Amino acid sequence: MTSSSNPQAERGLDAMLIVYSLLNGHPASTVCEEFIRNHTGWFTTTFTIFEARAILAKVYGVDAALTSQKMAQFVAGPVDVIAVDLATALAAMNMAHAMRIDLTDAVLLHTALARGAPCLATDDSRLMQACHQVGIAPESPIDATLRQSMAVWENANVPAKGLPRVLHEIHHWLNQTHPQAAQDFWSQTAEGSHLP
Repeated sequence: MTSSSNPQAERGLDAMLIVYSLLNGHPASTVCEEFIRNHTGWFTTTFTIFEARAILAKVYGVDAALTSQKMAQFVAGPVDVIAVDLATALAAMNMAHAMRIDLTDAVLLHTALARGAPCLATDDSRLMQACHQVGIAPESPIDATLRQSMAVWENANVPAKGLPRVLHEIHHWLNQTHPQAAQDFWSQTAEGSHLP
């Protein structure tokens, strides 16, 4: 549901919890999906939706068309998606700088403050600290045990940040159009561990 003012929306929702809830096979998938289903009053922003889609496609390698389909199904559910206007964008830029948080997180936090929301669900430790600073209670369904399972799964299934992830993306792109070049590239980079 896309809207700009739902008085029942009392709980902000950050990108990573959306991502985990939509990621098949991820250890946090069921926990995050149930957490979202078992609470009401959710809102997020259009920026957060863009961020979640980008993470699914670029970090977790979910097919772009499938990612768009999953996001469309998600926003059709009981979540109020808040459009971001210029005043919010400018205020969020200042907030991001002052609180040292990502811009999309600042947009969500600013929106939560503007709506008087008491809670914001996130798995981002910086955003949790920022929530505390402005009097919003951070929530997360992810405990220490689950976080350990997530780390093991991600080490086994997600390319490391930086060069390995970039090389993985190049390999994926090559594989779609030039399979032989992709195979040569993957061999020359030792399966994405260094430049050729």
